[in-house]
Amino acid sequence: MTLSRRSSKSISTSPATSSSSLSPISRPTSLMAPSSGTSSKNSSARTSPNRNAVDLPRTQMASKGGCWTCRLRRKKCDEQREGDSCRTCIRLTIECLGWGPKRPEWMRDKQAVEAYKADIKAQLTRAGLIRGQPRSSMLQAQAVATTGPTRTRSLNSHRYSAPATVTHSPSNSPSSGLGLDFGFGNSPYMDPHHLRHESLLPGVSGASNSHFQQLPAASFSDPHLNDLDLNSSYFQSTTLPNLSLDSSDYNLSSIPTIHQHQQSGGFDFNVHPPPELNFPVVSSQNSIQENHVMYYFENVRSAHSLFSVNTTTNVVYSLIVQEPRGAVTNAVCALASLHFTRKRVTEGLEAPDLNPDHSTAKYFYDESYFQLVNAQQISGHYNESDVIAALHLVYFSQLSGGSMDWMPVLSIALDWITQIGLAEQEDPRSTLSTLPLTTQIAVKGTMWMDIFASLTLMRPPKYFQLYQRLLSHPAWSTDVALPRPAALQMESLTGCPDDAMLAIAEISALAHWKTMERNKGTLNYRELIRRGDDIEQRLRLRPGTPIFEEDAPLHPNLLQPSITDVIFPNEEVRKLLASIFRATALLYLHTVLHDSNPGVSDINVSVDGVIQLIHQLLPSNVDRVIVFPICLAACMTDDPVHRDFLKGRLQAQDESIGNLMKARLLIEAVWQKRDVQGGTVDWQQTMQDRALNLLLL
Repeated sequence: MTLSRRSSKSISTSPATSSSSLSPISRPTSLMAPSSGTSSKNSSARTSPNRNAVDLPRTQMASKGGCWTCRLRRKKCDEQREGDSCRTCIRLTIECLGWGPKRPEWMRDKQAVEAYKADIKAQLTRAGLIRGQPRSSMLQAQAVATTGPTRTRSLNSHRYSAPATVTHSPSNSPSSGLGLDFGFGNSPYMDPHHLRHESLLPGVSGASNSHFQQLPAASFSDPHLNDLDLNSSYFQSTTLPNLSLDSSDYNLSSIPTIHQHQQSGGFDFNVHPPPELNFPVVSSQNSIQENHVMYYFENVRSAHSLFSVNTTTNVVYSLIVQEPRGAVTNAVCALASLHFTRKRVTEGLEAPDLNPDHSTAKYFYDESYFQLVNAQQISGHYNESDVIAALHLVYFSQLSGGSMDWMPVLSIALDWITQIGLAEQEDPRSTLSTLPLTTQIAVKGTMWMDIFASLTLMRPPKYFQLYQRLLSHPAWSTDVALPRPAALQMESLTGCPDDAMLAIAEISALAHWKTMERNKGTLNYRELIRRGDDIEQRLRLRPGTPIFEEDAPLHPNLLQPSITDVIFPNEEVRKLLASIFRATALLYLHTVLHDSNPGVSDINVSVDGVIQLIHQLLPSNVDRVIVFPICLAACMTDDPVHRDFLKGRLQAQDESIGNLMKARLLIEAVWQKRDVQGGTVDWQQTMQDRALNLLLL
């Protein structure tokens, strides 16, 4: 994949309107505990021998010849400054030597200049930004050089990694807790809103949160993460020279098993000093990526139900630690950049980006997508991390208003389902419950998106029979609630219980069967009603006493003042959400049995039932979980009061985030068509006719 290059003509020089090209990079916070004494080492390691990084006084306007980096590379410099760098160097994530009236002394040494240019070329080659230099060759070289066993991330040595950002001068830039120099100095893009002293970690200049300074090393104990190896060879600290760790570093290596957790009686944050050099130092993640990751955990994850729960958040964080510049990291950065830009546009802080294909968000998206494709080409298969990244890219499509096609990335996750052979298992539900939490989330997230994709594409879910086996529960056929297996429940991730999710999948398959039979002229309405009755009966025979799982505690390294823990819905809210989804499944069933006619009594009664349940749910961010119930009920009502109520629930949320605006456009399109033309207006066909590219998640 060829990444789009920015046109210098299309980029404004105004700092107030350029966050789309460099989004949230504004605060020196860190997801890791600091390692002392690394800042100066990192700085010296990034310069050529016998020279210091250039730290010259900068004039307000760049000189006509461009920055010294572009001059040495003999490339055109856009001469547009962002802090102490030009945008060309920032886009390429290479060190910018800045401007100056005189050539620095070290540049008189031809060997030093050639070494510097060779280092730049190596960085760009690793990033695949030099034509004629494929990334795969660099990957193979990296695979040979990488040593040390890994468990869950056996493909780390084969994965492409993006270029590292180097710094100008440690004295000009606040250092992160990762021992990284952000290199932005007193940049005009240091947003005061994000530059909060209370959000800084110990070891970072300006940190004032004393309770973090007093917090000793902690061992995170989440029973679901027992199979994650957070000390893979990808980030072994032995690759760095003499890094020292202090008592504030977290030890991530002691993650107890489920059995150990049950013996302790709860989640245990044991306090003990970490073993020497056992902490995974994310040395290869540059400061721009790190700040995007931080912004994601602070602001983005709460906007999507699948990623908002702590269980998923902890897994995403662990995958980022394992591959700090892998596909998950780039997917997270893409979401963070897009979210940041859309928020600023909504708040009137900048104009909409007229060229989103050249944005930072699109750059990160392309990087992540390329890594996923490359992983398949090199190793011949995907892994759980690839699937988690793909699910994030599906959400990117929704967050961007459907500007990106979500089918290619969803297909990656679906191909992985085939690859792991879960459908061939005698009891896939029990098998899944024994797999690591990362695998469970990848399977459940893929299933969830595939089922809702079937509504958009008007075809059965790809692995419909597998989903039937995964979502069916033996207790549904009796009046006695049997103990649930240990598998992660859909309700815990999405708010939609297993039985309602299964019903939606079955109804989607039934709708496709009805369409095919009608097109052939062989539709048997008695058979249609019989199949519908079977679905309704199974939906009503659910366990009488639901058992709700508790959300996991947030990972200690994410317990920072700037990262607010997403409030997990209490049991009353979760019961209400489950009832809303079940009522919505019944409404969907009636639209298939009787077509999309609000005048049919079964449809009218079902709409009233869904609306009554939504009335009981106080307006909040939880409304984002029930986009499908709101949208379907709104499309199936002609009552002006109901219409205003349901439309108002969507408009009460920030419509610039997620798919709320697209959902409202669909609702209004159905209303307009029915009010003008009358008769049956199929909401799914309307969604296709308008090319809304919408997933009602």
